[in-house]
Amino acid sequence: MLNKEITELEITSSDDKFFDFGVDAFGQLELVITSTGGKKIEVAIGEVAENGKINPTPGGYRCYKKATIDALSGTWVYKFNIPEHVPPYHLLPKCHSPKQANGEIAPFRYVEVKGAEGRVKARRIAYYQDFPGIGDFYSSDEFLNQIWNFCKYSIKATTVFGKYIDGERERLPYEGDTYINQLGHFVCGTDFSIAKATIDHELEYPTWPTEWQLLMPIIVRDYLYYSGDEESVAKWLPALKKSVLLSLAKKDSLIAGNDKIRDIVDWPMTERDNYEFGEVNFVPNAYHYASLLALAELSKDDSYLAKAQVVKADLRKYMLKDGLFVDSPDSNHTSLHTAVFALIFNIAEGDEIEALKNIITSKGMACSVYVAQFLLESCFMHNLDDYALSLITSKDLRSWGNMLAKGATISMEAWDDTYKPNQDWNHAWGAAPANIIPRFVAGIRPLEKGFKKFIVDPHPGKLEFFNCIHPVADGVIEINYRANWAKVKFPPNYIAVYNGKEYKEEFSFQK
Repeated sequence: MLNKEITELEITSSDDKFFDFGVDAFGQLELVITSTGGKKIEVAIGEVAENGKINPTPGGYRCYKKATIDALSGTWVYKFNIPEHVPPYHLLPKCHSPKQANGEIAPFRYVEVKGAEGRVKARRIAYYQDFPGIGDFYSSDEFLNQIWNFCKYSIKATTVFGKYIDGERERLPYEGDTYINQLGHFVCGTDFSIAKATIDHELEYPTWPTEWQLLMPIIVRDYLYYSGDEESVAKWLPALKKSVLLSLAKKDSLIAGNDKIRDIVDWPMTERDNYEFGEVNFVPNAYHYASLLALAELSKDDSYLAKAQVVKADLRKYMLKDGLFVDSPDSNHTSLHTAVFALIFNIAEGDEIEALKNIITSKGMACSVYVAQFLLESCFMHNLDDYALSLITSKDLRSWGNMLAKGATISMEAWDDTYKPNQDWNHAWGAAPANIIPRFVAGIRPLEKGFKKFIVDPHPGKLEFFNCIHPVADGVIEINYRANWAKVKFPPNYIAVYNGKEYKEEFSFQK
């Protein structure tokens, strides 16, 4: 269901007027203007401001729109006309503004009014789909809390289209965006309608990257674990069997992209840590392995499990050199991406794990906001807790801290405009901490469909305390952590698993 959030600001001075709504939001603008008439009033909306003025040339797909109002005598309500959104590409059907808005919407935080001599009220009507936002997190690190709230709001602000979109630039559901976006949504509330609508869309209209099509069985498995919706999963299975891309096999079991389905590794291209491409590549085939495992679990068909084991064996045969996985069979280079996906999908074994961890910690955030999701997951999975937290709370150019410093209130498509000049400032695939913090810092993750059994595996690093609330269908799971001691509460008929032991009611532990 679409919800409206109306915020009204008023300025009575005769000067040019600058309104700041505090956060960016997709919406519309109404102005209540008192005038003597005969005035041409200039109005602008935008996302980027400097020194109390909207930046009229923010670049890329950062919003700036301008209109002129012929003011009438007296007090009147004027609706700011937002022109129809035109995407840069037309290969796939975009998501349109919701019908209930009765017109186009745009993302904006700021409003400027020039030429109005009297009182002006600026009324922003922001739109969101249902977002109870029950999930919450608070800790001893104030900046970590700020990052959490920034990323949580990013998930809320981009629900407006009823599907997980890639931002204002294209307004398209992409599988890579969906993996991050839906997990961020799931840890905040238990409405699965947007996830369901997005999966329907993406199975009908798959996008071009090899890895992102391969994500679909993993996305659906996550959906099942959080929602318990077996009926939808059964409906999706025929299409999911195509998503593992078995027809692309080139070298034994390993797959290769073609002119229609292309290996992406990361995006934009400058974020690939000098990845050395070959005919077949490690990263897409790591996804291929994980995708087959997910499909085996969803379909209960062990033939996919057998195929996955062959893919893993071939990855190790062709791309493991001197204890390190390499980007492609003829390469001797181990990118951050190869190291991350070898770890996160459990392709690395034994001493290889420590060697890859050393690669990861030597490179920093040498990836996009998208692969940052997997980088952080791999760090927490392999006890690099403090390192992962340092990446989340960094204020370097490649950081969420930089997004905040630049004035964004919804996560950016890239770390900075310099890395992607055509980026937008409302891309939830840049909001990885929204799901990483509850799932790995607090350590709450489902172990079976419907979340009835869940793991408690906190990785607080140097945090002195944290409190996390995670919604489930019958209430909330809550963890209170203080100085290595924690208490866990959860609804009846749920099972918590901590350190291999099952609990059916609230419990405490010393970490």
